[in-house]
Amino acid sequence: MILSGLLGQDRHQGISVPMLEHVLRQVAQRVPSLHWAIVASLDGVVQATYDPFGKEQSDRILAMVSSVLALGERVFHRLQHGELSYLVLAGKAGVIVVNPIGEEYVLAISVPPETEATATVDALAQVAAMLEPALCPRAM
Repeated sequence: MILSGLLGQDRHQGISVPMLEHVLRQVAQRVPSLHWAIVASLDGVVQATYDPFGKEQSDRILAMVSSVLALGERVFHRLQHGELSYLVLAGKAGVIVVNPIGEEYVLAISVPPETEATATVDALAQVAAMLEPALCPRAM
């Protein structure tokens, strides 16, 4: 697992920004073609980012990710497809994968279009599942 040992003994104590940034660097090692990654609360607060190129603005990313996530959840609700597990948006220049973490947070990454989608989605789901107890202790 990507995060084994990273969250410490008591996950319900929360997780620090440096630890989240470390987690995102671990994701970057697992998905070497990563353009950027972000962990944010859905109320608009960026918790941590990974942007090795320094060209994306975290507040802009968060606004777009929150918008597509809200739209995706609304579509799934209207079509009676249950709860949204993740969202993938693919374009000619990149793929964005958005994974909710509980009801309050989101983990999103951007990768090149040639990146293997299934492995990327699976890795992101593992990370989100590991972060949920630390970010959303009330949900546990």
